[in-house]
Amino acid sequence: MGILTNPQLVEAPAPGRLRYGVFTAARLTDDLDDRTVAAGFQFPAEDCGVARLYDANCDTNPTKTFDEGLGYVAGDPYWVYATHKCGSVGRTPQEIERTVRRKLAGAEQEQVEAAIWGGTSPPVDPALTTTAGVVTVTPDAPGAGAAIAALEQSFYDAYGYNGTIHINTRAYAALTYAELISDSPSAGVLTTPLGSQWSIGSGYGITGPAGTAPAAGSVWAFMTPPVWIRRMARPIVPDVVQTMDRIHNQYMALAERVYAHTWACPIVHAVQVPIAAPATVDITPA
Repeated sequence: MGILTNPQLVEAPAPGRLRYGVFTAARLTDDLDDRTVAAGFQFPAEDCGVARLYDANCDTNPTKTFDEGLGYVAGDPYWVYATHKCGSVGRTPQEIERTVRRKLAGAEQEQVEAAIWGGTSPPVDPALTTTAGVVTVTPDAPGAGAAIAALEQSFYDAYGYNGTIHINTRAYAALTYAELISDSPSAGVLTTPLGSQWSIGSGYGITGPAGTAPAAGSVWAFMTPPVWIRRMARPIVPDVVQTMDRIHNQYMALAERVYAHTWACPIVHAVQVPIAAPATVDITPA
């Protein structure tokens, strides 16, 4: 118990490592320029599509099928921000700016995960729960293992490269129990035994396509091609002295950053994953 009632003020400790989430699993680049901030970005979906078998028998001489056109995928820009309101007495502008920067750095991943999942206000495109044409998968057996296996089978029937599975953090214990998380992460990214990347985030929701609620004891998981998240190289932090409320003598600090995201192809599959503990069998001798 202290002798004095006013504890000594010291500098806040460093926060440590950023939690595991979509920033870990996705391709995250700090290259969003002014043009992209204004309009978003797009690129040709060159890794999408199908291949076919051909019978070269001269007697049949079948016709080859040609796929017309090339699709594009796009990501719209959206702003993530943090604020800090504080009286100016006893606080320097440098302290206020540092505080609001750290607040944004620790919270922006949560908001990006929520934007990717969908249902945010304002809405962001693309979003998992609002994407049209999501393929809903029905597992052949109960349990998290059967659900994820069915999801991977369905997704890899349409896409030829490793995909990303998006799921809420509350499912990770069930995934671990079912041995769906490999013991050997790839460059720090958790994967399934097949190599699909796990994006496990607390900012994700649990609803499915078009906001469909999951069954009791389950959450929805989505699978997409690799995710690309682009953001501004550094947050925008206006001069805290210039934004001060001088009538009330308060700092009104703001830190904000523009993001945009998409996935390599417009292919999204979804499945419900049970997260309850498996049923146990009583083997106590009679």
